[in-house]
Amino acid sequence: MDALFDMFAGRNFWRILLFLHFVMAVALLAVVTLQAVAVLMPARQAAGNFIGRVRAMPAASYATAIIVLYVPTFLLGAWVYIKYRTYVRIPMEQTGHWWTVGSFEFKEHVVTMGIALLPAYWYFWRQPLSVEHANVRKWLTIFLALSVWYAFLVGHTANDFRGVGS
Repeated sequence: MDALFDMFAGRNFWRILLFLHFVMAVALLAVVTLQAVAVLMPARQAAGNFIGRVRAMPAASYATAIIVLYVPTFLLGAWVYIKYRTYVRIPMEQTGHWWTVGSFEFKEHVVTMGIALLPAYWYFWRQPLSVEHANVRKWLTIFLALSVWYAFLVGHTANDFRGVGS
């Protein structure tokens, strides 16, 4: 049992948390991208090729997965933020990487706006879907997709600054 605690202590603990955050972020990225494709390019006929089959999937079927992935990814990211704040951001500021620091600060705000919009997102995507709210659903999905993509790219860049476990 001591070996298990030794493995999950210190650097390994934070590496595992960062890896779990990464895996959930990639899954969220995939699901929100698929929903954005389904919303922006709805299928007009029977699915034939790969893109057609992706578009043929009802956009509403992704909503629950997005909510289920967004919340724990956000919470785990907030926990990993402790390590970023003390071991990554300070050296970034000392070496003058202001664009990286600023883009990560903006990421925090965008992701927080995304989690604040989740109740409205859930409300407008719940069944039965009303036709008059189609535009609202589309723009909520686009905002979440853009915010998740931005957060993923900026988070990956900030992680690459010092690397996992530095």
